[in-house]
Amino acid sequence: MSDVPSSEFTRQLGMQTVSLADGVCVIELELDERHMSVARRAHGGVLFAMLDTVMGRAILSKLPAGRGCATIEASIHYFRPVRDGRIRAEGRLVRLTRRTAYAEGTLSDADGSLLARSAGTFFLTDSIEQSDRERI
Repeated sequence: MSDVPSSEFTRQLGMQTVSLADGVCVIELELDERHMSVARRAHGGVLFAMLDTVMGRAILSKLPAGRGCATIEASIHYFRPVRDGRIRAEGRLVRLTRRTAYAEGTLSDADGSLLARSAGTFFLTDSIEQSDRERI
């Protein structure tokens, strides 16, 4: 697996990296009470956070050590709700230029049913942690 650091945010949500190599990242999450909306299904923000994370990590896996990226824009299409079980997000780097990258992601349930699809454009940074001066 590439050496891409996890954040406290992803650890608190319970995301577990399954694989990370060559522009592809897979993360899984066992849903529990903290992930639920008031409608008793996984909160869309949790699903979006997973997709943003796998897309970003897929990009980081192709960058030189120490470089970073930041989401410029991202979209998500939700197809079906999920209430429990293990969910799996896969992110894939599609295009890498000198200053930006484009990635896509999918989210599925334990049966392999597609729950959501995402796409995003990311600004490439000179370091993992950006200064206030390093802006888009």
